[in-house]
Amino acid sequence: MRLQTENLTFDSASRQLWVDGREVHLSNKAFDLLALIIERRPEAVSKTELHARLWPGTFVSASSLPSLISEIRVAIDDRRRHPHLIRTVHAFGYAFAYPGSDAPDGQSDEATPTGWLIGDPDEIALLPGANVLGREGPGLILLKSSTVSRRHARFSIGVDRAEVEDLGSKNGTYVNNRRVEGAVPVVDGDLVRIGSLLFTFRRSKPAHSTQSLSSLTGGRQRS
Repeated sequence: MRLQTENLTFDSASRQLWVDGREVHLSNKAFDLLALIIERRPEAVSKTELHARLWPGTFVSASSLPSLISEIRVAIDDRRRHPHLIRTVHAFGYAFAYPGSDAPDGQSDEATPTGWLIGDPDEIALLPGANVLGREGPGLILLKSSTVSRRHARFSIGVDRAEVEDLGSKNGTYVNNRRVEGAVPVVDGDLVRIGSLLFTFRRSKPAHSTQSLSSLTGGRQRS
């Protein structure tokens, strides 16, 4: 399940959360709680059900659930949002108030590309949040090349920042001929090599360009 709002991206499959284009981290229980209320949105989920799902057959203190909600609110900066995404239902439970849109292919139906990898003659659209490129597997942008690893690289696209991270690939990911180690920022015009495949990173699609994912890429697989 993946949810895209104006400035929040949630991906339950990869267990990742991005706020304003930057990945933020939650404890395992807080992430599970957020996944539960997003899945049931906009319905409210009772405290009884949340306790049963998060701590089955285990007694925990009454403060455990509110502590997780507080952790989530801090992570997504919910106290500054109007209206809040996390809604407290007095004497009952909690709800995720944003209806949003999720899509089984790992990207929001409402999202539009904010970055591009332009090759010759092919190009790849990069949507807000995380875009994982690789040779095979669910939820990927597929690159049909023997030089590309199964899960090769991840592009994280934010409002004013983009970065690429190699995912332990055999043949490496390069930005301007320098091998990527950790998360490396990319800007408009940078040369990006994934295995043997060379692209130019663009923040917007060139006016003369037409999208083609035929020979190089297999498109975004459904997970």
